[in-house]
Amino acid sequence: MFLVDTNDIFEFLGSFGKSGKPVRDLSRIRTLLYELSDPQNGLRFIHVAGTNGKGSVCEMLTECLTAEGYRVGTFTSPYIIEYCDRIRINGKNIPLHYLRRYAGIVKTAAERTSFGFEYSQFEITMCIALLYFKERGCDVVVWETGVGGLLDSTNVIENPLVSVICSVSYDHTAILGGTIEEITRQKCGIIKEGSPCVLSFGNRNITEDIFLRTAICNHSKAVIPNIKELETISDTLYGCEFIYKGNRYKTAMCGIHQVSNAVTVIEALGAIKYALPVSESAIKNGIWNAKIPARTQVVSQNPLIILDGSHNPDGFSALSHFLETKTDAPRYILVGMLEEKDSAESVKQLCPLADKIITVDTFHPKALSSVKLAEITSAEGVETTAVSDVAKGVKTLKGLLQNGGTGIICGSLYLASEILTKHLTEL
Repeated sequence: MFLVDTNDIFEFLGSFGKSGKPVRDLSRIRTLLYELSDPQNGLRFIHVAGTNGKGSVCEMLTECLTAEGYRVGTFTSPYIIEYCDRIRINGKNIPLHYLRRYAGIVKTAAERTSFGFEYSQFEITMCIALLYFKERGCDVVVWETGVGGLLDSTNVIENPLVSVICSVSYDHTAILGGTIEEITRQKCGIIKEGSPCVLSFGNRNITEDIFLRTAICNHSKAVIPNIKELETISDTLYGCEFIYKGNRYKTAMCGIHQVSNAVTVIEALGAIKYALPVSESAIKNGIWNAKIPARTQVVSQNPLIILDGSHNPDGFSALSHFLETKTDAPRYILVGMLEEKDSAESVKQLCPLADKIITVDTFHPKALSSVKLAEITSAEGVETTAVSDVAKGVKTLKGLLQNGGTGIICGSLYLASEILTKHLTEL
């Protein structure tokens, strides 16, 4: 079926739930891909999983490979600015006419299967991406998991060039399990027989152990970056500089965690140099050129306002470290979170640094009530105002900053998206 206009596309995509019906295996997505003639076959993938950092790693990988001259497809989630930024080639969003074309093809294929609306919006979007990358002749696809790894629909691919696992921590515990061991096993499910794998440094010992055991079972060469070969030169509001294995690199994205992400990228590209060689100059340029909205992004310099998509305990830990070492008090925080996130433990990490917190909830239908979120922060002894509406929250934040200080907006990528698309001029 051909989808006539933009409204048709998004009505079709919106007809599927975010998660779809729960799965126990990958048979559902395999059925849909079979109806599409298995567009994943013949493409080469770099598969990226993890709780935090995978978006930055995907962006750096894309920039490095593009700098070398490859045609690079990138599939990520969720979107930050618009739906089309989930599917890109060499950093450019899929054009709407391609999205319309492939959405129509996927719609027809889905209707031929017995699963119907059991599919998730993620699965449908993933199939659109594969059709686009296949037809446009991508040399390589940077392929980010949605949730977990083992049962994630992206795991239908066989023999990735390399499997990359970033920082592993607590997130989506209702789906992945309540312990780091369970979550790690899900993430390590992307490691495939005979394909190399890379794990970011700084993970827990149990995560490293499970990673190494999984690699051995799959006859996969395992790489964990050697922190002894790393020297951090600078860490500022506007990026980091570091030396790894004798080579000097710079990141434009700020936060010391970006050094870990960059080193992961360096090792991942080293693991696939037999198939996709990338020069040292391309790696340096790619790491420097990589930028993602809402990754400790400075959206205003005077007053200083930082936008960050952190939404789980480890993400907030990294943000807290950044704020403590890079910004001055007083600090005023505008925060909104989704109901399924570990809101209490996450937001508590910011409380010791906050002079005042503003909570909001109108940025997403599944946002945690601003009143409930305010109760959590108030219990930590922080003066908190629940305003619900994002526009009012931004106005309140700007009012607090009239006499100086630092403003922080965080808690959800959906909140970050609303700020970037609707309220950026107000900051």
